[in-house]
Amino acid sequence: MHTNALAHAYGDLLKAASALTSATPLDERERADTDWTLVHVALSDRLLATAARDVLAGTSPLVDNSPAMDPAALSSLITSTTHEGRVDLVRRNGAEFLGLVRRTPEEAAAVPVRLRVFGRDGRHVADGETTWGELVRLRAEEHLPGHAARLAGYVAAARNRSTRS
Repeated sequence: MHTNALAHAYGDLLKAASALTSATPLDERERADTDWTLVHVALSDRLLATAARDVLAGTSPLVDNSPAMDPAALSSLITSTTHEGRVDLVRRNGAEFLGLVRRTPEEAAAVPVRLRVFGRDGRHVADGETTWGELVRLRAEEHLPGHAARLAGYVAAARNRSTRS
């Protein structure tokens, strides 16, 4: 499958995440959201890598995002890692997912994917179905860019605070 957009989205996310450090002057909400975002993406990438393996094996995957939205699991990963460790998790898990998508034949984009979607609070939101290609497109064009833009906004706000001090 074509992966240029997905690779670019990971690059932008990692650039924004790497521009933030544990010493970056973020307010409490920004820091908490940064931490949550990084572990959420890293855990989501694990789920998506498993789904990619299913697609490569010729089976229709179920993508259940509950492990990547479970408040207790996210909190545990946040408290057991540093910011830099979380960025590295995103880098490694994203590279694994990206590598699997690169190996996926273009015709596999039509493979149906069952979805079980949970919200940020860990509660079940919906069940549905999409195609593998659409799920990858959403990751590349909406999900990762949205997170990257928010983190880049935190970088800009922190720089602005530093210049005013």
